[in-house]
Amino acid sequence: MLAILLYAGLVLGSGLLVVVGIETVLSGFERYEERAAIVDRPRSALESVAFGKTALVGTGRPDGQPEQVPFGGRERALFYDVTVDDTNKLETAHVDERVGPSFLLETGDEARVRVDASELRLDLSADRQWSTEIASHEPIADDLAAFAEMKGVPSQGLERDRRFAYEYLAPGDEVFVYGRAVPDDARAASDEKRVLVTAQEDGGGVVSDKSPETLLAERRRVLLESVSLGVLEGVVGLAAFLWLTGIAQYLLGA
Repeated sequence: MLAILLYAGLVLGSGLLVVVGIETVLSGFERYEERAAIVDRPRSALESVAFGKTALVGTGRPDGQPEQVPFGGRERALFYDVTVDDTNKLETAHVDERVGPSFLLETGDEARVRVDASELRLDLSADRQWSTEIASHEPIADDLAAFAEMKGVPSQGLERDRRFAYEYLAPGDEVFVYGRAVPDDARAASDEKRVLVTAQEDGGGVVSDKSPETLLAERRRVLLESVSLGVLEGVVGLAAFLWLTGIAQYLLGA
């Protein structure tokens, strides 16, 4: 029985490695597109944003009241992305959500557009990330316990090590956004600028508190590295899958 489970695990793992390789290659092309936007696409002035793909830099301001981060000591944020998962369990995150993703991007001349970051990829600095891991035998802070109870997260018991994490943008952050500018039909007709920047139709786009220069440096060799790693992962996974399932032996014998 153990041998069967081990064999099934190896077959499944090899198949997953092929999928991981494909995702790595696709991720490389997405980062390359972001790099091209930083280099080639002139950053639009907020008072003259054209519809379509756009890259913008400005100061992040709340669209209404700032969000209250429920744990970790951070009081206010433009929006935050929170996860709670068990680090020693093969389970999906118990909590994985982005809260309050709409914010305003403005410049010193008070020109502004609204950003919907609900589907934009986050690329945030270490200063905008927080996490803590609670071992199964450790006491849990009151704010973490209250959040877990509010979200209906299962009790840790004696077998779960749990990780709480979030990343966020704060009011006043200098923000880089690459996405798609569309008419903002939700804004009142009296607003001067009715432009909404959101994810592209294919899901691409990024929001970051890093400078364009830092983002560019991080993506300098991203396509070559991602394609090389993805092809390696895919080839190894496919070879292992074909061998474990006997397909390779059949083809070689034929």
